[in-house]
Amino acid sequence: MEQVYKILIVDDELDILEFVGYNLKKEGFQVFTANNGMEAIRLAEEVMPHLILLDVMMPEMDGIETCEVIRQNPKLKNILVAFLTARGEDYSQIAGFEAGGDDYIAKPIKPKVLVSRIKAMLKRLDSNIVD
Repeated sequence: MEQVYKILIVDDELDILEFVGYNLKKEGFQVFTANNGMEAIRLAEEVMPHLILLDVMMPEMDGIETCEVIRQNPKLKNILVAFLTARGEDYSQIAGFEAGGDDYIAKPIKPKVLVSRIKAMLKRLDSNIVD
């Protein structure tokens, strides 16, 4: 039986959640969405996604802070985290990696490229699973 990967998309822009979610569902992923960091952490604890796609610029708790909280949580710390953001500056990318991000993807991105990057990250999960 093939693994169905769970992906949590976190963005405060509804159109991004819908667009990215649609493209990931089309590829067979189980998709969950949150529109802020606090909601993302609560939902991540509930559904235990394989990957969290995280926007950097969000109200209340930004993506960098959200990632730091996820990395400090023993239950969530091993979940893959990829930033998906319009912030392409070097310092933003560095902050993302320093917070514990596994990848940093600049928007706009073509759906097929995004899916390829997600699949590449998820392959690393598969290689960590010992039979």
